[in-house]
Amino acid sequence: MQQVTRKKLAAGVNLTCVTTPKFKRAVLRAVLLLPLGGPDAALRACLPHVLRRGTKSLPDLRAIGAELDELYGARIEAVVRKEGEHLAVGFLSDCIDESCAPGADGLTAGVIRLLAELLCDPYTQDGVFCPDYTAGERENLIDRIAAQKNDPRAWAPLRLTQLMCADEAYGQPVYGTKEQAEKITEKKLYAAYRRALDEAQLELFYCGPLAPETVGQMFAETPLTEPRTGAGALPATCVLAQPKEAAREIIEEEAVTQGKLSLGFRTGGASLTGGDAAAYWMFQTLYGGSTSSKLFLNVREKQSLCYYASAQFVASKGLMLVNSGIENDKFAVARDEILRQLDVCREGDITDAEIDSARRTLSGGWRAMLDDPLTLERYWMGQAAAGTLTSPEERIAQLETVDRARIVAAAQATALDTVYFMKGAAQ
Repeated sequence: MQQVTRKKLAAGVNLTCVTTPKFKRAVLRAVLLLPLGGPDAALRACLPHVLRRGTKSLPDLRAIGAELDELYGARIEAVVRKEGEHLAVGFLSDCIDESCAPGADGLTAGVIRLLAELLCDPYTQDGVFCPDYTAGERENLIDRIAAQKNDPRAWAPLRLTQLMCADEAYGQPVYGTKEQAEKITEKKLYAAYRRALDEAQLELFYCGPLAPETVGQMFAETPLTEPRTGAGALPATCVLAQPKEAAREIIEEEAVTQGKLSLGFRTGGASLTGGDAAAYWMFQTLYGGSTSSKLFLNVREKQSLCYYASAQFVASKGLMLVNSGIENDKFAVARDEILRQLDVCREGDITDAEIDSARRTLSGGWRAMLDDPLTLERYWMGQAAAGTLTSPEERIAQLETVDRARIVAAAQATALDTVYFMKGAAQ
């Protein structure tokens, strides 16, 4: 049984521990949690990659690699993530559990010290970041921003949320804009780093067999737990129960061979922090979240209108996104059938078998999460950003009480906000 504890180590510093003997590797994380978007967006997206290039005592990747080898092949990666309307930047690490390797006593503490050094004691030249490191990571960031459009299946829902939430923080690009990235210099980046250290909430995480008190003491012996007096309370993610205006349709031509149709809905307030989230997960799964869902069986299989069709409940923001791949000339008929299947759910045309299948799908997914420490880390990061502490086991238990009436109510609360069609440009 996993034990989850969350503790405030200092002002603006929180530690979440998942204590379990189940895994042979421990997972650790140290990230700064900041508001999404703003003039520092690209700077913050670049920041952990530059920090990962060197520290005061380990000034380059070769030195860091040698240190990781000494830590039994531990791994540390830069993190840049959207969590609701917050941006998480920092580092994620995993290392072998100390009990599984002879002579590995102190391994976890060593990894924590390295995380602290990467985040708090970077390699600098003349009081700012190394110009070469900054220039290299600036170009990498520009490439990452451009590369987002290279995967149309992923770009379409991203573009939908940009359009749908254009006047909300959630619609801001995680990596910032190309124009912002092109203006990054070592001086601007170092200034943004200092602002982030002053303003951010620091979220620490550990998953492994060590007791929370032991892990907390390890972190307390590093600069990571110095009080962050400038870190104010993060604004909660804005969840709109209904669209602000009538549903819009937006069509953009791109150089794609297969059209991408994405529909964005408001969930009536169902989210991590409000509404009937358990019922909404059930509805979303039954509607389009599995191979037994209405969208898959009817829109894709029976009518062959889509190459794929699925629905995602973005619980951190209170959105449901439906994504599909279609032929360009199937736009209207595919859109109408996707919406018709929603009406079927609203009318209560839902069988007991569909409800049972949705419950099994969700329960199986959350149980599988309990077997993967990296997935657990991502789950608890989302919980921390939302200010909640609901475990996967509790989510599973909540499903057992969801009946047809609550599923229908979730469907009826769903309101179409934006239809986005990425249409293949004529060749």
